[in-house]
Amino acid sequence: MSAPADDASSGADARVLNRWLCEACGLIYDELKGDPDSGIAPGTRFEDIPDDWYCPVCGVGKADFRLLGPSSAGVHRPMPAPDRSRASMPGRSSHRDGVIIVGAGEAGWACASALREEGYDGPVTLVTACNGTVYSKPALSVAFARGQTADSLVRQQGVAMAESLNVRLMARTWAIDLDPLRKRLITTRGSLNYRHLVIASGSRARTLDWTGDGGSRVFSVNDLQGYASLRAAYGDAVERAHLRGRAPRVLIIGAGLVGCELADDFATGGARVTLLDTAPLPLHARLPVDQARALRDALMSRGISFDGGVRPVSLQLGPQAAEGFRAESAVERAQALTVSCQWRSDSAQNQTRVFDLAISAVGVEPQTRLARHAGLRVERAIVVDPRTLSTDAQGVFALGDCAQVGQQVGSTIEPISRQAATIAGAITGHPVPFENRDPVWVVKTPCLPLTIRPTVSRADQSLMS
Repeated sequence: MSAPADDASSGADARVLNRWLCEACGLIYDELKGDPDSGIAPGTRFEDIPDDWYCPVCGVGKADFRLLGPSSAGVHRPMPAPDRSRASMPGRSSHRDGVIIVGAGEAGWACASALREEGYDGPVTLVTACNGTVYSKPALSVAFARGQTADSLVRQQGVAMAESLNVRLMARTWAIDLDPLRKRLITTRGSLNYRHLVIASGSRARTLDWTGDGGSRVFSVNDLQGYASLRAAYGDAVERAHLRGRAPRVLIIGAGLVGCELADDFATGGARVTLLDTAPLPLHARLPVDQARALRDALMSRGISFDGGVRPVSLQLGPQAAEGFRAESAVERAQALTVSCQWRSDSAQNQTRVFDLAISAVGVEPQTRLARHAGLRVERAIVVDPRTLSTDAQGVFALGDCAQVGQQVGSTIEPISRQAATIAGAITGHPVPFENRDPVWVVKTPCLPLTIRPTVSRADQSLMS
């Protein structure tokens, strides 16, 4: 599958080459670069891509892409050359008046990129507790059936990304405290002074309180490391199930966006999936009742057992999972890591089933600890000005999942690039007011793909949405 490239230098086609955003996973199709791995040559305009092309990260079609703007590579602003003379240790005066970004997820890297695209040539330091690896978070919930490893989901290593943007990456570094008056960030590698600071701390997986000792064996997928751990655990579950001559039994708690995508993905890969939610229907808080029923029926047609209106009771480790147990046979080893789940629901008074793997998909919570300790205004997330994304502390901004714009808290990829452009514009003195739009959710369930474009927000009626 290929398409001819325009010769941008010939002048035959003077139209600006554009970028297109996948609203499902945040991948950007840059017409200047094309998609060579899929046979799309550099210079191929989006409208010229064959209709059967799909996002190489999450698999949605062209209809779920929207115009983002001109190709960044076509903006002729000088990129500051890497300065290898700068010391890697914190506290150097050369970084005193620069920008610090806390967090190396999609939002953190987007902000660093936007600053450079806007022509900012000052020092930028990115502080992150992880290693800064660049990957698509929305792809994590649809990667199991494809057999993708954590390594195969990596777009770029953090060190390489930092070098390309001339950013000082402080990986495996925790932001401990923030002093907005002195404009100082305290980290596990010392104190950093800043002129501007951007909080892009993202979110963490929400947890539920279950009785019993089975909670230690419940996995979640909120980052690449979590995906790697879950993939390894699932591999073990498959081996244990095969010892018993059956398919692996997977429990997914939470039938929101991620839970439904994981359920469809594991079922496609051959697992027997049970999907639970406190709401009566999947994606109950996002979908009209008729569509929610249609999604439930489509999931059940995959062999997924859905139970709604659930009231959790307990999670227990398998009978041979007690500390110190030594399996004497293959069958005992196969039982050793099972989880017994008990729940009550509208359809039955009490149910107990045994699973080889349990996954929690009950949503996320904004990471606001740094902002709270610094005395910044925090409600559901870090409150920012709807137009500038600045907090109530001078020179401090927030974006992504940790930011609250009006009454809206991040949870989709689409606004991040626009938020990053707004912050970069404010820092460089070229204001780009942020426009808060109704969020779009793309439900990547092959059994019934859906794009949700709400005009009126519904109350979140489920603990698990």
